[in-house]
Amino acid sequence: MSAMLTHWELEHYRQLYRNQIDRLVDTLTARLLPTFDSVHEEVEAIQQEAYRASLECANDGNWLDPQMAHDAVLEASVEHFDIVLDLRQGLQNMFAVSLYHLFEQQVRTFHVRVLRQKPLKFGPDVLHAWDKMSLDPVLTTDQRSGLDELRLLANTVKHGDGTSAKELYAVAPHLFLNDWEQDALDDPTVIVHKPDIGTPLFGQDLFVRPGDIHRYRQLLNGVWSAYLEVFHGKGQPVGRS
Repeated sequence: MSAMLTHWELEHYRQLYRNQIDRLVDTLTARLLPTFDSVHEEVEAIQQEAYRASLECANDGNWLDPQMAHDAVLEASVEHFDIVLDLRQGLQNMFAVSLYHLFEQQVRTFHVRVLRQKPLKFGPDVLHAWDKMSLDPVLTTDQRSGLDELRLLANTVKHGDGTSAKELYAVAPHLFLNDWEQDALDDPTVIVHKPDIGTPLFGQDLFVRPGDIHRYRQLLNGVWSAYLEVFHGKGQPVGRS
């Protein structure tokens, strides 16, 4: 007979995996992303420094060209601003990868250490094994499609353009458009073509948003709750046969 969970074991693992997922997301949203809020102050400091450099050049006997000084200030500040925003976007993209692979590791650990079964990397084999444990499907259609989206997204962030990117674009085209491009999805007269995916780890061409991260957190927590519920009320503690 398959290993089963008592009520306290069920709640223990539900809370354990939820805490891991929630804390990973909170690290991004509460600890890391707020550090980017100072970008405007950084840009202002860079502008002031660039302007001081122009004045020093003029004081050394060179005539101060206001337009040249303005251009130097603008170039320095725009470059910094763009890089910081790209880094922030890259961080958000990277955390989607971390969420998916944390979930994979949780599944493997649960099967090996708790159920004492062979290790399973999350995917079709795991879903098939889960479904065999219950008369009804363990996960809803939305949960399965959400997991598939997150899997494709993790592959796209890691590898850039390829099969996963094409499949991801078919199910989540909004991830390929910046905020100012989103209206194109609602305009039937506009044909949106998937751009080439270059360096999503540096915030290019793929745009995971904090809202997406929270959506994936809810998805994974819901998947764990649904899966662990299969064991609820079976009355057989883990490790017994």
